[in-house]
Amino acid sequence: SETSLPTELTGNNMISRSMPSIMYGTAWKKERTQELVELAVRSGFRGIDTACQPKHYFEPGVGAALDHLYSEKVISREDIFLQTKFTSLDGQDPNNIPYDSNAELSDQVRQSFQKSLKNLRTTYLDSLVMHSPMRSLKDTLQVWKVFEEFYKAGLVKRLGLSNTYDLNTLRAVYEAAEIKPTVLQNRFYAQSGYDVPIREFCRNNGIQYQSFWTLTANPSIISSDTVKLLAVKYNKTSQQ
Repeated sequence: SETSLPTELTGNNMISRSMPSIMYGTAWKKERTQELVELAVRSGFRGIDTACQPKHYFEPGVGAALDHLYSEKVISREDIFLQTKFTSLDGQDPNNIPYDSNAELSDQVRQSFQKSLKNLRTTYLDSLVMHSPMRSLKDTLQVWKVFEEFYKAGLVKRLGLSNTYDLNTLRAVYEAAEIKPTVLQNRFYAQSGYDVPIREFCRNNGIQYQSFWTLTANPSIISSDTVKLLAVKYNKTSQQ
């Protein structure tokens, strides 16, 4: 199943396809990225999440996988919800930064975006996410302004944030933004209180909440008697 956001909630007239309820994450796949992305798509995934962060992601492998699938007519570009992220210098390997670390912040964002388009072999993105807020709200909003440039140019269909566990930060970006965020991707686990107030804010403001590490970060839930009984009842594994 897929989750779509009503235009009247998002204010985002460029949303062209719905966001899959489950997306395939590509972190830490390294040299197996192409192989595993192809397997994921052939298995039914239609949403791919990646990042312009060579430290943890191999974007060129995602692009190679999708290009091969397009050439074999397995899918078309329009069938895939493709999401990537801008990662600040704080999240990059200093020995493998995908943009000029000495460039002005806005230019770093533009260079990262162009690198992503090249790596992913696409002319547009379905979703562009800030991997985490910057150290200051001023810098966060500066990055967001560049994101809005991409949106207005028709290069991105949704904008979002990730690793934003402070509701005040999320609210500040939302209120300052001309193009409102429609995606928030956070780790979903007990240490953050499962983002209860943040998820409520998202529901009330047309923001799709994406959870990651949903299984890995919740071993006590996965191993609970309740989940085990449900797994037996439905003939599934606890993770399923």
